[in-house]
Amino acid sequence: MSTLDKDQAYSPSHFATQVDATLARQADAGRALVARHSPIAGRATVSPATRFNLFVPDGDGPWTLMVFIHGGYWQELDATATDFLAQRYLARGMAFASIGYDLAPDVSIETMIEQCMQGLAAAFQALDEHGGAWSIKLGGHSAGAQLAYWVARRTPLPIDRLLLVSGVFDLAPLVDTYVNAPLDLNMEQARALSPLHDDLSGLPPCRVVIAENDPPAFHRQADAFLAALAQAGVPCQRVELPDCDHFDVLERF
Repeated sequence: MSTLDKDQAYSPSHFATQVDATLARQADAGRALVARHSPIAGRATVSPATRFNLFVPDGDGPWTLMVFIHGGYWQELDATATDFLAQRYLARGMAFASIGYDLAPDVSIETMIEQCMQGLAAAFQALDEHGGAWSIKLGGHSAGAQLAYWVARRTPLPIDRLLLVSGVFDLAPLVDTYVNAPLDLNMEQARALSPLHDDLSGLPPCRVVIAENDPPAFHRQADAFLAALAQAGVPCQRVELPDCDHFDVLERF
């Protein structure tokens, strides 16, 4: 496969329509939600990129807490990109935290994982001071799904469930693509950072969501990861959502 073919195979925007409009719509919805339901804002570290927005339901806690990690191929977007998701969780009486991290090429993926762990802990602590959490669910989109996986593996906090949406589970194929330019991963590093090549035993139950119009490479990765989860004895569910792509899938799951 040529470099151009590899680049297209792992380019979600190549298989999507109206990407900019979708991201703008989601950002507008997030700002509108913040305006009418003010979140608790904070930072996990001194870096502004590690900000989080914690949306707490009305009434008294404790609540189930959903913590969500944005995508962007480890090099784009920030925590506010997923603020709009909070509305559906608030409607179900759940708290929601969107957490952020520094991006490549400024930091490594390992640093991003550490920052997301700190973001999870900071959001949990903030909710503890405002009613508490009796259960934690962790989610991520695209590159955020890879980060969420490693946070779930490494955090001392108990994660009840994982929601992994249009995820990247094997980084090895990205080494020879445009995605790796700011990451600068070699093959050994890429495999070490890949959930697909990790020991999956003991992972909490997983829901793996894929969009119908995600790149075929993302479908193959999701299916390979699900097969590995099943082999490891991890309860898992595959959900394919029709008539959506890598970006508007977040409005559909």
